[in-house]
Amino acid sequence: MIPEKEHQIMLFRNTLETMLKIPDEEWEYAALLFYFHTYPRQSFLAREGERLNKLYSITKGLVRYYYSTDSGKEYNKYFVMDNRPFGSFSSQFLHLPCSFNIQALEDTEVLVIDENALEELNKRHSCWERLGRLFAVYFIHHLEEREKEFLINPLEIRYRQFLREFPGLDKRIPQYHIASYLGVTDVALSRLLSRKHKEQ
Repeated sequence: MIPEKEHQIMLFRNTLETMLKIPDEEWEYAALLFYFHTYPRQSFLAREGERLNKLYSITKGLVRYYYSTDSGKEYNKYFVMDNRPFGSFSSQFLHLPCSFNIQALEDTEVLVIDENALEELNKRHSCWERLGRLFAVYFIHHLEEREKEFLINPLEIRYRQFLREFPGLDKRIPQYHIASYLGVTDVALSRLLSRKHKEQ
């Protein structure tokens, strides 16, 4: 394996092991099941209505999850960067089509494992099933926090939370993408940022 690829797989292992220790022999076996794929900027990893039967981790680049209305209006749901695993739990575990799109906002390289390979790992050792449960708990917690943000927090607090959760992302994407994620218009976000700039 190319040294850079080995390095990226090791980074992914380090990310997973912040949640759960994986035995060496299990990881050595799993590493053979991963492969790399590159998505050009603006291309799609998944589209609404399709079933997504893969789990990804970004080695380079950036993607967004977003919903799209019949009229073409888009609502950003989430952003992913830096070795974070991502996919669709509804597609993966309930075998349902995605209710959102996943799009590369930059040229993006991902580490990929297919559904069949994941099932094989789950049958081999309990650590993989436990890891899946931990992912599910993490995403449920994230959804609860997002719901709380929209129901309780004013825009300024939601924006500060965005900066904490996605450090440096405000320099990588257009402001309208941030506004969409925060649930406001681009004009409302511009007013907030202008006011904050004047206060500095």
